[in-house]
Amino acid sequence: MTLAGCDRPATDRDAPISVALEDADPDIAGGISDLIAAVRAAPQSGELRGRLAMAYEMNGFPEAALTTYAQAAALDPEEFAWPYFRALLLGRSGDLPAALTSVEQAITIDQDYVPAWLWQGKWSMDTGDEGAAEIAYRRAQDLGAGSPAIAGLAQIRLRQGRPSQAVALLESVSPERSHPQLHRMLGEAYRSLGRDEDARIAFARGKLASPLEWFDPRQFRKTEYVWGFKNQMAHAGDLLLAGMTKEALAILDVWEDRYPDDPALLTNLGRAYLNLDDLDRAYEILLRGVSVHSSAHSVGYHFHFHLGRLYVRRRDDEKALFHLDKAAELNPAQPYPHEERGKILLRQGRTDDGIEALDVAVQKGIPNVENLLNAAGIAEAARGRWPDAIERFRQATAANPAFTEAYLHLARSLGQTRRFDEAREALDWAARLGTHPGGVASARRILAGGESSEDDDPLPGGA
Repeated sequence: MTLAGCDRPATDRDAPISVALEDADPDIAGGISDLIAAVRAAPQSGELRGRLAMAYEMNGFPEAALTTYAQAAALDPEEFAWPYFRALLLGRSGDLPAALTSVEQAITIDQDYVPAWLWQGKWSMDTGDEGAAEIAYRRAQDLGAGSPAIAGLAQIRLRQGRPSQAVALLESVSPERSHPQLHRMLGEAYRSLGRDEDARIAFARGKLASPLEWFDPRQFRKTEYVWGFKNQMAHAGDLLLAGMTKEALAILDVWEDRYPDDPALLTNLGRAYLNLDDLDRAYEILLRGVSVHSSAHSVGYHFHFHLGRLYVRRRDDEKALFHLDKAAELNPAQPYPHEERGKILLRQGRTDDGIEALDVAVQKGIPNVENLLNAAGIAEAARGRWPDAIERFRQATAANPAFTEAYLHLARSLGQTRRFDEAREALDWAARLGTHPGGVASARRILAGGESSEDDDPLPGGA
């Protein structure tokens, strides 16, 4: 059977979908071929058909997966996974009406799975059906969805021109636990109500907003169908980013004997052992990478960078700097070697060189730039260069208006130069952010002591 007619309802008489596998990774081709054979041997098995669908999805055959999920759902109408996984695929492809139909089918089977209701709410909102979205988000909230459901309900209120109700919903979430996206929505609601100062605070807290996501554990079922070396290396990298080091290592260990010198494998292995604090094993892996791939600039960068990180952990600054310098040479566009160099140099008391390295990292576009600007400010304050420190802290707070610690450092530095009114303004803002009440109180005491002093000695407590 070909992919023509993928959208028609499947029956247990449908033959399994076949795809061209001539150019596929041998592991992918073998795994899919085995599943197709199993399906042909048991054509009425919804479970086998669903496994084939998952294999298609996880190995780059989405159209075949859509049709095969539909077949599996027809064969096994009591299984939640098949219409649910199909709905997610349809949603990613942009076919929201079909996604809503499929997720409704899944919800009919299991009415207590929170992510299904959240997806139904989101897709209903995206298609303009606020009534259906309200019902879905309310159900998700009743099931304990928390912030994602509140965000959805608040978004409905904002679209309906009811900002007061949006505020009531969003303020029910503790500011410390609230996702930045909720702060941004709260800022919009405050602004609609003319509460400009409250809006300013909320937007500051939400400046670094990322998409609001939710945990969807049933999708983990699909990961065992990630086949092929390249796919598994990408999956292992994702697991490392998610902090799931042991899970990543379980994948990597399987492939080490077959591809002992592959750069992706060695890079991921090195990162994994660094994460586990097994520095000897990490050193062995990364050194192998350097020796095998020394002439490949884009690949060699990773090995030298992680060796630099390793030597930082071993407190061998000179070797760390050697490898970080080499990493920066091999990939001049990367900011991270310069960040690490800056930290080492500042720790060594080489302040000018350290600040220069941090500035290079900033110029090369490092994320969360406020942390480096704050570190540079602390270094300037430590040597009593208060105007330079003030400028750095101002840059840090401009980059992230919710960075309370930078406001505290700024206030103390302003106090050192007797600019008390500006220092109080910085502390007032820090107090409104509400994240470091003890630090704000301490800074206010120091500032008050400085104002009451009648001599010109520096104030106690630097930045």
